[in-house]
Amino acid sequence: MSVRVSTRHMQMMVALSEAGSLVEAAQLLGLTQSALSHRIKEAERLLNTELFYRQHKKLVPTSAGKRLLHSSRLVLAELERAEADINKLSVGIEHVVRLGNEAYGGYHWLPACLAAFGREQPSISVEIIPDVSLDPYTALRTGRIDLALTSGQPPEGFQCRRLFRDEMRLVLPAGHALAGEDWVSAGQVAAHTYVTYHTQPGKGREYEQLFSHYRLLPARVIRAGVTEAVIALVKEGFGLTIMPEWVLAPYLAQGGLSTVRVTEEGLHLDWQLLLRRDEAPDSPTARFADCLARVAPGTR
Repeated sequence: MSVRVSTRHMQMMVALSEAGSLVEAAQLLGLTQSALSHRIKEAERLLNTELFYRQHKKLVPTSAGKRLLHSSRLVLAELERAEADINKLSVGIEHVVRLGNEAYGGYHWLPACLAAFGREQPSISVEIIPDVSLDPYTALRTGRIDLALTSGQPPEGFQCRRLFRDEMRLVLPAGHALAGEDWVSAGQVAAHTYVTYHTQPGKGREYEQLFSHYRLLPARVIRAGVTEAVIALVKEGFGLTIMPEWVLAPYLAQGGLSTVRVTEEGLHLDWQLLLRRDEAPDSPTARFADCLARVAPGTR
């Protein structure tokens, strides 16, 4: 079976999607506007269908164009990864392990782990894939990553290596009225603006253990997306948040924050490493998971 669409057509689709106009896309590709128009017509002729229609002087992908754009992004990303892997082979790197970290995770533990693993396994390289934090499970299933560091309750269908139990603490600005309490109730937390990563509740985390359990919701929610933004907003008094102690450690060391136990019993969660179910026990991924379980802060 022959493939009629080339990588240059795929690059064209991505450039047009990112730029939004023919002129800007041509600049991204280093082409003239006329040459890019010719390339669009060439792709449409090869596929025997229209890929774009014009709307307010913009090129908008048709259904066929959207399908080609989706595949183009996947194929070009895989080609980029393949080139990077081949480049590593030329300098003695035989395997690459791709690690995904959930939105709630931090990276302060990473340098020590990579240093230890590099000493043990110099022919295995580790890459951090940053854009899978909201759904590391799908990324692991589809092969975008080889290993996922997650907390809370993981779904079924993976090998799971438990690391340690952590406590989730209420995070508030230093000097806040609640900072001196031994513990706070669900009602006290819900009475304040709540700063969170995203509004999709994580299984086994604070929404399930606290808000849903006590049938309460925060007075107002601010979605901040990443840990650094959540911490910055809390420190400046925009609201409160709940975060695992392991992730909090480097931010508490910087000052300006206090933490309090949530409920008298506390809120707890487990950190774990997830591998695909069919991962071999002695694979590069399994070896990195073994090392991480040994040397990661909090596991000792």
